[in-house]
Amino acid sequence: MERGRARIGLIVTLGVAAFGLAACQPRVSPPRSGPPGAGTCPPPGLAALQGRPETVLAALDIARPHRIIHPGDAVTMDYAPGRVNFEIDENGTIDAVRCY
Repeated sequence: MERGRARIGLIVTLGVAAFGLAACQPRVSPPRSGPPGAGTCPPPGLAALQGRPETVLAALDIARPHRIIHPGDAVTMDYAPGRVNFEIDENGTIDAVRCY
């Protein structure tokens, strides 16, 4: 009887430990694409802006959610698959165009 309780206790302990380790694993983001029907993200026209000066963004009418991220900016970690992020480098150049 005592041996059965010890075995159950061990199983429960191992289960809790395994769950704890699983909770510490890095979160895998879903594929980076827009919402259904939104096409690819980032759209090819916006992706082509990589390497251009940030000033070109002022002339665009971007019809989808977006944000412009400068070095040192605080950025939320929420995942919005259709939002375009323009990452600007220290020289004012569009370093990356990504959706997340």
